Amino acid sequence: MAYDYSELLQRVEGWTQQAYELGWISDISPASFLQKEKIPLFGNSTRPLIVAFMGGTGVGKSSLLNRLAGKPIAKAGVARPTSKEVTLFHHREMTLPNLPTTDIRVTNHDDDSQKNVVWIDMPDFDSTDAHNKELVLSWLPHIDVLIYVVSPERYRDEKAWRLLLSEGANHAWLFVMNQWDRGQIEQATDFAKQLHFAGFDAPLIFKTSCIETVENDEFLKLAETLTSLATQKTIEQLEQRGEHVRVQALQNQLQNYLMQFGNETALKKLHSHWLSNWKTTATQLQQSFAWRLQPLAEQFASLSPFEKSGDLLWDDWAQTCFDDALNVLIIDAQTLGLPTTPLEIELLVAREKAQKQFNSHVELQTRQALVQRGNAVQRALLKFVTVAEIILPLAAMSWVGFQVVNGYYESNQTHDHYLNLDFAIHSTLVCGLSWLVPFFILKKCQPSLEKCALRGLNKGISQGLANLNHEVGVAIERFQQQRATQLQNVNALLVLCEKITSEKVEFAPNSTLERMLID
Repeated sequence: MAYDYSELLQRVEGWTQQAYELGWISDISPASFLQKEKIPLFGNSTRPLIVAFMGGTGVGKSSLLNRLAGKPIAKAGVARPTSKEVTLFHHREMTLPNLPTTDIRVTNHDDDSQKNVVWIDMPDFDSTDAHNKELVLSWLPHIDVLIYVVSPERYRDEKAWRLLLSEGANHAWLFVMNQWDRGQIEQATDFAKQLHFAGFDAPLIFKTSCIETVENDEFLKLAETLTSLATQKTIEQLEQRGEHVRVQALQNQLQNYLMQFGNETALKKLHSHWLSNWKTTATQLQQSFAWRLQPLAEQFASLSPFEKSGDLLWDDWAQTCFDDALNVLIIDAQTLGLPTTPLEIELLVAREKAQKQFNSHVELQTRQALVQRGNAVQRALLKFVTVAEIILPLAAMSWVGFQVVNGYYESNQTHDHYLNLDFAIHSTLVCGLSWLVPFFILKKCQPSLEKCALRGLNKGISQGLANLNHEVGVAIERFQQQRATQLQNVNALLVLCEKITSEKVEFAPNSTLERMLID
């Protein structure tokens, strides 16, 4: 049991620190609370019962402790409300190795009947000094039994009552209406009703007075009850129940964290909202780029293959427009109940690289368009005409050459004239047209550099915007994966909590200890 609880503390503390750094939780107060739980006052396995007197200013709790001790060990009277220290009263043979050295006053006794009890007088919780409140809260995790002291005039004290309601389940409680020589039975009845409202079915209330001769003084019953509780079995039961209460508080906190993580429906809506918003943003960006395309196409057309282009389309206005779309996405996540800090961290990469990635796509597609001009049909036709520009003149010249050689041979056989003017003109025309026609077709069908650059710019804009949408989608997916990991971690911690709390602490029905606890 102790090992499981220690393991739980370490795992919860490690997870809360990691989740806080990643922005999945907004505070690490559970981890700091657990840290105090890990520092016990006693180093050995057996320890005494730790009993603390708690109450408002002037109710007589210090005087009550002095009466139990049989000597003035706690400061009482006018000076008490200004006290800023904790008073410890324990047996002389007892050692407290982990005792704080500041804001504490220690007094010893030799009464063997109280050897297994440590008495603590706490500062006034309702003091205007904030240091007193901090001191009380820092000691609460170490206390087994809280003796809540009131007076007939101050049993409805608001500050002390709020502490009772917040800390009620964490401790065993005894209640003392001190200064009973000035009290009335109606006040005790009303106080019992208040405690019943706080969760105590049958609270143990002792009516005491610093004047020992007062009638119906129950001081001896209080002392006997405390002595009967100072057994190792009771201490172990209180420790085990205290662990259960703290684990249940951790369970509640972890359940709260699970609620802060949102649900799968919210994630689907978030992605849907982004696609809808991005469609509008992309249209705005494309419209804003349109008036700059022609000058930029002319700039690309005039570049040599090794020159670097100047400023491209993505400017400060485009970055602002993109940032606004991401901010809307974060607001949507907050509205849907999803944590926003991890999402902002994932979107940071898309924010910072938007300009570089978009301009890279635009420049790459434009240069490719300049290298591969026109569409596939145009490029095939131009290749065919380029080949024809070489083959047709060669074929025409070959045919003319053949006619010249053949005419010369035939003229020698028939003694006719060797060729004539018509042949010269026709052959010249054939050779000229065989070169001129392909050249003309190449000249007229060759796409202009500006048109190619313009086509590449449009394609680059489409791909650049699609890439930005993809980057945001990837960021949302990473956010979803991290959320799944956090859910898995929290559920594993909840399983360990359930394992610890499955061992119930049983108390005898209507016993003294059972009446001191809130279920």
